[in-house]
Amino acid sequence: MELSMDWKTVVDEAPVAMIIINSRGQVVYVNKVLLERSGLSFEEATKHPEKFFPPEDFEKLFQYVLETFLKKRKNPDPAITIRGLSATEGEVWLEARARYAEIGGEPYCLLAYTDVNQRVRLQKQVESLNEYLKFLNSMLRHDILNIFTRMQAYCELLEEEFKPEYLEKIKESIESGVRLIHKIRELESSTTEDKKSYRLSEVIKEVSKGFDVKVNLKGDAVITANDGIYSVFENLIGNAVKHGGATEVSVEVRDEGDHCEVIFRDNGRGIPEEIREKVFEKGFTTGRGSGLGLYIVKKLIESYGGDIELLEGKGAAFVIRLPKSQPSGLDSSEKPSR
Repeated sequence: MELSMDWKTVVDEAPVAMIIINSRGQVVYVNKVLLERSGLSFEEATKHPEKFFPPEDFEKLFQYVLETFLKKRKNPDPAITIRGLSATEGEVWLEARARYAEIGGEPYCLLAYTDVNQRVRLQKQVESLNEYLKFLNSMLRHDILNIFTRMQAYCELLEEEFKPEYLEKIKESIESGVRLIHKIRELESSTTEDKKSYRLSEVIKEVSKGFDVKVNLKGDAVITANDGIYSVFENLIGNAVKHGGATEVSVEVRDEGDHCEVIFRDNGRGIPEEIREKVFEKGFTTGRGSGLGLYIVKKLIESYGGDIELLEGKGAAFVIRLPKSQPSGLDSSEKPSR
């Protein structure tokens, strides 16, 4: 049955994206808002609606629509939150509400989408901040308290007998505390700092100046991050030198369309097989550090929408995937400031 012009007009004038689906699961009409956001033609949107959603979200939506028909649900609650694909914005978060309706005696499902990108982004930010606060509380109660306890013990020994090694131990404890605070600050940047465009080649060159190691750099990309991106490479190169005994590091940046891959390798001792699955865990250490370096690297990269994983091979090897910055980012002559 053909939809009446009245229904098409109502749907077209809606300020949100809308779809009308018949009882056979076919999309029979979509409004202009949806076409503008998706970048699909009317024919594509009605014949191939799956193009507007990632596969798992389309399946979730299908089940939601099916349930609406089975229950003849006329109340548009509960809503579901899914991801959509926009020609202009990429992946967007949407809230979908379905309502059962009979038009000309035939059953239909009216599906409306509202943009909840901002709400989801804020929810994720709150979750990230809560995780950081829990982590900070744990650090204050355990690691920093342990440092103060060691310092107090050596101070008490000094009161009884002066020995230079006691002073040295106190200095080491202070330095350990300072390093720990710096690590906490690095992690904090993943949750609080605004993001901007950075040219990876400039970041890596700047970081490599602080290490006595040869860094071979190939390729380049502009990404969206914050100053924590420096900490990513400081930790990777620092680990290669201090824990792996590396004298040479290679960093290759590959263009992969909407994202880039950074292949990091060193000629050091590498990471033992028995601990490879644990290196990104919070607090994991072989006894020579805080156990935060690679955990912070992982959290920072994830906060930029990327991921990191270990690669096989000699020495330590990682692949980092990061979304590339939009064309409005840095031009070829610009250099990020730290």
